[in-house]
Amino acid sequence: MSVRVFVAANAREGLARVRKELGDDAVVLSTRTHPQGIELLASAYGDLTVPAVSEAADTAGSSRILAELSRLRGLLQNQLAGFAWGAARRRDPARVAVMQTLFAAGFGSSLARTLAARLPRGLDTEAAQRWLRQVLIRNLPVQGREADLMTTGGRYALVGSTGAGKTTTLAKLAARGVDAHGVDQVVLVAADAYRIGATAQLQVYADLLGVSLHVCKDQAGLAQLLPQLATRKLLLIDTAGFAPSDPRTREWQALGALGVSRLAVVAANQQGAAIEQAMLRFGEGGRLHSDQAR
Repeated sequence: MSVRVFVAANAREGLARVRKELGDDAVVLSTRTHPQGIELLASAYGDLTVPAVSEAADTAGSSRILAELSRLRGLLQNQLAGFAWGAARRRDPARVAVMQTLFAAGFGSSLARTLAARLPRGLDTEAAQRWLRQVLIRNLPVQGREADLMTTGGRYALVGSTGAGKTTTLAKLAARGVDAHGVDQVVLVAADAYRIGATAQLQVYADLLGVSLHVCKDQAGLAQLLPQLATRKLLLIDTAGFAPSDPRTREWQALGALGVSRLAVVAANQQGAAIEQAMLRFGEGGRLHSDQAR
């Protein structure tokens, strides 16, 4: 089988290339998005009926076909699962609605099934949703005021993905620090050398709160600055945002040697898998702060 890959800006252009190079009877085996637009896996119709003459013939294309068959199998399994959901929904609609709500929010299957099993009987769908919210609220640990890190003081660097809300969260934490210690004991440090305007945004917050702001371009500069601020009660560092998979995230793992604790900032409206990835990458060796303002 001879399979070719076509990359184009859009589907119309891709199909035109397939027809031009493989003929009017070409068969498109699969499509998927591509950084340059769309990717099509196609073959001439006549080639589909020719047996393979060599085990080495187009291994990459064969792998793509196997992957496509696996995807189709998954779709069939999902359809069969949908039939099962329909039967369960007819028997106990409130319980099924609770599980679907949890799945849609990104909760794991173990927790979803456990909570659904504990749902009191006799509740309609609306009452079941209210019960679910109350259960989650009761079981979500919230740090008390007496254990507030800002009240205790220390040196903290906010780390996380781009757009997670680090700078905004830092300003909120700084405001709590000012209430606890006063403006003279709170210091902000801008250590984001990648995002344009990051320092200017932090300067606005510093001016509003009446606290001092220092700028560092790298960890060497931060190491020189920290001894000068040793007498301050609370020091908050705004770092550059990277994707969890970016190798540059390792730069901030060395902050512990400087006596700085990391606070991982994670947007609470992300899917569970994305939150878990951020926790594993940014929260290792540090504390996790969930930014619910986003």
